[in-house]
Amino acid sequence: MKLFLCSNGPTTPALKSALSTLIGPDPQSATCWYIPTAPIHDGMAHLPEQQVPEIRASFGFKQVLSLDPERVTGDLLRTKVAELAPRLIWAEMGNTYALRHHLRKSGGDELIKELVANGAVYYGASAGAIVAGRTVQMAFWKDWDDKSVSGQVDGGMWTDAETSRGLDLAGGRSIFPHANGQYGNAAWQQRQAQKWDHTDHEVVKLADGEGVVIEDGVMRRV
Repeated sequence: MKLFLCSNGPTTPALKSALSTLIGPDPQSATCWYIPTAPIHDGMAHLPEQQVPEIRASFGFKQVLSLDPERVTGDLLRTKVAELAPRLIWAEMGNTYALRHHLRKSGGDELIKELVANGAVYYGASAGAIVAGRTVQMAFWKDWDDKSVSGQVDGGMWTDAETSRGLDLAGGRSIFPHANGQYGNAAWQQRQAQKWDHTDHEVVKLADGEGVVIEDGVMRRV
């Protein structure tokens, strides 16, 4: 399994190079599934329109398809993704809970696991990185996101460990992005880990401009 997880995107030459290496040779023959759910629920509905052509130009993909599991679900989602046959799954930044909820509701979470197990690369920034980890409760630490998913769910449900389980693609680790300023303070991070009972596994802290590559459970920082 191959993952590229970051805080705020491939914003440095080193990050972009690492992602390009994971994507592999001949990207012009490859496709990308772009998941816009998180930014749509975080006041950034414009972002997918900007990102899709930018990703295609930056990495040379044959096609980048924006496919929202909030609107395309079940068998139809599976069919469209199978037709696309993506080499890269791009889970965009935004509302962590919206992304997790709609991936679960649509069956997109199991589909992603199957794709990654079969060689597709998973890219996650911010919310997309958190969702790839063991628990999405990492979003509790800063408490920036709307837990109700724009009024669609009971926000209290995320305190349940099973409901808040992430895709768990990162070798049992959880991911904490935007570890800048006070959020990068080790004492503050430790207090949050203890407050939310996150001391029983590794939490990877990523400041903006940082990322990790995880291949078959082995992690290296970029």
